[in-house]
Amino acid sequence: LDTLLMPPRIRVARLTTAYFDSEVIYALTYHRVFDAIHAETIVGEKGATGDGMISCSNLAGSLGMQADILCRYMRAAAGLGLLRMSPTDGRAARVLDCRFGLTQSGHLVRADIPGSMRAFVLYINEESKSAYRSAGTSSLLSGRSGFEEAFGEEHFSWHVRHGDRQSQFDAAMTSLTPLHVNPLLGDWSPPTTNATICDIGGGQGHLLAKVLHRYPSAHGLVMDQLSVVNRSTAYLASEGLHSRASALGGSFLAPLPRELAACDVFILKLILHDWNDPEVVTILRHIAEVARPGARLDIVDRLLGEGTGPERRDGWVMDLHMHANHAARERTLMEFQDVFSVAGILAEVRTVKLRSIVWLLQVTL
Repeated sequence: LDTLLMPPRIRVARLTTAYFDSEVIYALTYHRVFDAIHAETIVGEKGATGDGMISCSNLAGSLGMQADILCRYMRAAAGLGLLRMSPTDGRAARVLDCRFGLTQSGHLVRADIPGSMRAFVLYINEESKSAYRSAGTSSLLSGRSGFEEAFGEEHFSWHVRHGDRQSQFDAAMTSLTPLHVNPLLGDWSPPTTNATICDIGGGQGHLLAKVLHRYPSAHGLVMDQLSVVNRSTAYLASEGLHSRASALGGSFLAPLPRELAACDVFILKLILHDWNDPEVVTILRHIAEVARPGARLDIVDRLLGEGTGPERRDGWVMDLHMHANHAARERTLMEFQDVFSVAGILAEVRTVKLRSIVWLLQVTL
């Protein structure tokens, strides 16, 4: 039920306890319960009945957990649509007698599937959650990001020093790629079918690979931190794109490699919302400096204040998430136009609503 339609006292209570739900998925993900359910219910495994269901008491024994507590977590997960439960209503049985199986959503947080969202669940409920809380308690007074308040340094530098968390963060962001890439491919096209497409801050190159597979005459470059280049090169080669794509190391906060002058279109997918206005102006200026006249800049990001009521509210909350983790922000169209203007990019901005939560902003350089 939409909280705006609830009586005021119930709305306050529901908003206050909203984190109860995320604690359920986090606990079961952290302890790899979804993976264990899948492993224990594969047909042919000892005790498997073929219906994809398992007794929570038996699962607790396999995992060395407290049966009563695990069963109650699993029952709550069934209420959230992460698990199937038998009996379905939970009224006619003791919780220890209930059996559970994975739903499609439950499968998504298994560690062993392509596109797993396990890392996203962990990241959002670990350092990101601490940053959000610190933003509300400290950043309002200091002006610093919640992440810096909680961990003593900014998000990106902290993750570079903590390799396991960096890998988890990278995997978390990669798991969100289908949410944005598929709609982008449906609603976007390069300037020409044989264009050189440059993904700035593109990580290992997942978006670039999808684009090049769709446009087989195109070529591309992906630029990210030096620490990512070897992984990007290996990934693009694994996609059979070594002859059409390459990876460059660099920082968009510094002058960009001259190789990017070959780009017909620069893509910034969910990059600018990681930075506050002064850094965004720097990024835009560096792209404009290296770009040839007539090249196109395509920005994929949220556009605050647009879309439906729930989409607008989600955007406003995500804006606070970006502040909490990066001292950054989501932007309205006017706020985007402000940073373009300061960066010296004065051409008209074209906006396209993608079939997702993000928009495409296009400008000719």
